[in-house]
Amino acid sequence: MLKRLRNTLFALAALLSFTALAATPNTVSAASSSKYTPKYIKRQVVLQLNCNSYVYDRYGNRMPWFNGLYGPLGYLKKDSYVYTTRNRIERTDKDVRYFTLFTKYHVTKYNYGFVGKKYWLPYKKINGHYFYYIGYGAYIKARNVSSVNGLLQYSNGEKAMLTMSGYPFTFDSKTKKIKDLTKIYKAGKYVVVDGLRQFTASDGIYFRDADQPVYARLKGTGHGTTGTYVDIAALRKKDANVFYWDIEDGPSPKECRINLVDID
Repeated sequence: MLKRLRNTLFALAALLSFTALAATPNTVSAASSSKYTPKYIKRQVVLQLNCNSYVYDRYGNRMPWFNGLYGPLGYLKKDSYVYTTRNRIERTDKDVRYFTLFTKYHVTKYNYGFVGKKYWLPYKKINGHYFYYIGYGAYIKARNVSSVNGLLQYSNGEKAMLTMSGYPFTFDSKTKKIKDLTKIYKAGKYVVVDGLRQFTASDGIYFRDADQPVYARLKGTGHGTTGTYVDIAALRKKDANVFYWDIEDGPSPKECRINLVDID
């Protein structure tokens, strides 16, 4: 009796496995960039991965199988493309965590420049992490995505710890005024960064070195022309490496995989 029950359970498990694989024939593919064409983008949302990525279910558990991936060691490879069942990205003006910018060159009679419109692929928060639904009950972490339909994906804020105490400063790019704050930020404090910028001599700061330092804007302190900044050198390196790398340090470290907006 027990032997017959065991054989029945094994047969059922095999059937479920086959059914799951049959239902997801072409959802995920590690296609080369030469095969990735705009024609494919028009039909469905395509994600490119910035690192190896596991596949999860709606509860945040790793899926035991998915389209040829089996067990805890099965994952989608870095730089591969994920062909989701979503058919479009959505225009938004919200301060969403992950988004893309569709940028075009804009010319008027008196001015010219680049105009960016924000789009996003709706995500779901599971167990404190953000996930994209790719279809057939499967999810991948949004943080593991480098581009959506060929557009770079950005984050609206990444957490980092200060390793040096110091005074942050505010800057207004219209008035070119810089003001040091009187409140010191002590080492060990965590901040959330939403953008990076380099100042020039015309911004009101004089640098002896041609290699200008990079400053990180603190989230919630301003958008566009204003903001409060700290030197990126004051941030813990393992945190900053996620969204920034110094070209003098050589090739980008493997953990550098989150894009922040470059502030003009």
